[in-house]
Amino acid sequence: MDAGVAAVVGAAIGGGLAGLTATGTSWFNLRVARLQHKAQETEAARQRRFESLRERREPRSQAYADLVDVVQELLDLFRAVSQEEAHARIDELNDSARKRRAVVALAGPENVARAAAELSRTVATLRNRVLHQDSHAQRTVLAVQDSLEAFTDVARAALEDDGTGHPLT
Repeated sequence: MDAGVAAVVGAAIGGGLAGLTATGTSWFNLRVARLQHKAQETEAARQRRFESLRERREPRSQAYADLVDVVQELLDLFRAVSQEEAHARIDELNDSARKRRAVVALAGPENVARAAAELSRTVATLRNRVLHQDSHAQRTVLAVQDSLEAFTDVARAALEDDGTGHPLT
């Protein structure tokens, strides 16, 4: 084989490898670009979810706190005042708890709304027992305390939810 043919064959082989290398590099760069785009879309979705949770957290927190305040006021009423004063204020506090439960139901989420409904039911039961001078009224005060504690636990978990599905510790 003379030197000219060897040079042509060498150039063809070298050019083919360069073309193959360029094609491989282009494919790799395309793959990396697609992965980066997917990662950016995922991050943008996570950020939107986080912002949505943050925007809902403050109104929820206020609704939860308002309900807790009313029920705590009701419980304090039974610890500190006479039966007549409790009798006089029970309707007002029951109505207030019922209205605040409705706000919590709208603020959500569903598990907190259910806990608020249960709390409202125990407050209404206490109201009925007090107004009818039922001997089980004091036992119902304990049920209201238990329902308030359950509501507080569920509400706290909802406020701590960061949208990842994993509880904060």
